Order: sequence, then structure tokens, then C-alpha cells
Amino acid sequence: MTLTVNIDDAPPVTTPEQARARVFDLVGHAIRRQLWLMLLDAHGRQLPVVIPIDNIPLRPEPGRSRFFAIGINELLAVQAPGGSVILTLERPGSAALTAPDQAWAVELTESFGKLMCITGLFVAHDDGVAVLAP
Repeated sequence: MTLTVNIDDAPPVTTPEQARARVFDLVGHAIRRQLWLMLLDAHGRQLPVVIPIDNIPLRPEPGRSRFFAIGINELLAVQAPGGSVILTLERPGSAALTAPDQAWAVELTESFGKLMCITGLFVAHDDGVAVLAP
């Protein structure tokens, strides 16, 4: 990953459109299969940490990401009360959403969405970044 935006100087992210633009700036086009987490404070300012998780399976194991979501929620409670998360599935391939993409959308929405606000849920693919909706 090569940062094309300085997080400290970047404008707040408060809308899904702004979140998509931030994902494109930080993740860009897909290279390998991984999951990205970007944390925002209550005012949409991005925390100076971007969390990539590699070696993720094609399809998520139902309920498995809940434990990780609990940890992220605890981190936000301490570092950015009232904050939110941007979640991005990076996977090579076309922009067309696949059944595994949809499985990830459901898993992430159920795990993270019950604990915190999700400012954006996306898939980074060969041609850019698309909205990933369950």
C-alpha cells in the first residue's frame, strides 16, 4: 500500500461517498484478497491507523468476525468514542459482486453493524472501489 493521502491533513469522512473516495485513495485497485479497516472518530476524522487483515478465506465463517468487531468497538470506545468504521474487502476480479462478496457483506454487517456505525462497506476490485451491500 502506498498512501496517496496524508491522514492527518485529510478532510473528515462523514458520508458513504467520502468513505468510498478515501478507500480508493488508501487501498486503490485490488492486488490480493484481504480485509481493510479504517477507523473514524465521532467527527469523521480518520484515526492514524489502517488495519489490513490478510489470508482471509473466500467466504467468511459465520460469526467469526464478531470477536474482532468486539475488539475494534472497545478500541473506538477508548480512542474515539462515538466513532465508526469503514470496511473494505479487497479481492482481485471484476466489479460484479459475487456470492462470496455478498457473504462477506452479511458477515461484516452483522458483526460490526450491531456494535458500531459503519460509515462505508466496500469491495476494492481490479477497476476501483464499489459499494458492498448485504
